[in-house]
Amino acid sequence: MAIGRPLAITKANIKLIAEAFLYGLSDQEIALMIDVNVRTIERARAGKFCQEIKKAEVSRKMMYIRRITEGKRPDWARWAWFLERRFPKEFSKPEIQLAVNNNYNVGALQINITTGEAKQIEAAAAPVRENVKRMFAGYKPQAQLDNGNGNAEQV
Repeated sequence: MAIGRPLAITKANIKLIAEAFLYGLSDQEIALMIDVNVRTIERARAGKFCQEIKKAEVSRKMMYIRRITEGKRPDWARWAWFLERRFPKEFSKPEIQLAVNNNYNVGALQINITTGEAKQIEAAAAPVRENVKRMFAGYKPQAQLDNGNGNAEQV
């Protein structure tokens, strides 16, 4: 006798879900299609509880890659285009990958520096700051500025 609640994803749905993943349906659309909670689909996509779905998605992806690498089919470019758009982090140009990463990963351009490096940067910046302070202290605004119409305005 089975213990716990019944599985939300049945064996009959696994192939359908894997195919829907590959064709780019959103998690909400798939959840609606098979009548489950969207969190269930998110966990399935990550392969956390249903390895069969993840394996089916990977095997379909491998089929498309094989079609491209064999080059025997005249429609290999169609499959390359599909993979590039379906899996941009893996198959697109570097500039597209960077854009995708910047859109999905908050803080993707974060720079970490050590305390020693921070002190070196501060030491290099200190003379520049002092020079700017001296320049501001020595700045004397003009008594009158031309407003562009030939008329002088008092400042």
